Amino acid sequence: MRRRRRYRSSYDREEFDVKDFLSEAGHWAISIFVVVILAYSIVTFGMQTVTMIGQSMNPALSSQDVLLLNKAAYTFGSPKRYDIVAFKLKDDSDGYFTIKRIVGLPGETVQIKNGKIFIDGDVLTDLPFDDLIMTEGVALEGVTLGDDEYFVIGDNCNNSEDSRYVNIGNISSKEISGKIVFRISPRSEWGFVK
Repeated sequence: MRRRRRYRSSYDREEFDVKDFLSEAGHWAISIFVVVILAYSIVTFGMQTVTMIGQSMNPALSSQDVLLLNKAAYTFGSPKRYDIVAFKLKDDSDGYFTIKRIVGLPGETVQIKNGKIFIDGDVLTDLPFDDLIMTEGVALEGVTLGDDEYFVIGDNCNNSEDSRYVNIGNISSKEISGKIVFRISPRSEWGFVK
């Protein structure tokens, strides 16, 4: 007896299962939702790119450097001396970040005299820049920082508008958007920022 060959036809396909389809679609929807939430969290609370405007942080940073700002850097700690931070000026409606280096910490008295920075009467000898400071500004007589205030200055100290000037003044921790940690561009300068 000869066996008949059976050919699959379009009618032999398995029936479309609505339950399986909805289950699979639900898994995809949840996965996409989680990715969107993670991306939003990283942008809002994690990292952000910012561009250095001006020459006030030369030689550490140059104008038009594209930098990575760690917005979560101070979630579990406080800014440290010599951290490079980004903040927005109170009256800046354009939303540009100002980038400077912290030299004075909460509770300290910062004074600039004879071209040097003094903290509570002692000269800072390990500054990341060597220039003598020609303009003391409000720090000539000494500035005592509040419990939540920081004194910032640009590395290009003789070409920087910073805490020495009344229009910037002391920076509160709430004004600090985060710590500059990495230079993305130009490629020749790619790497961690010190």
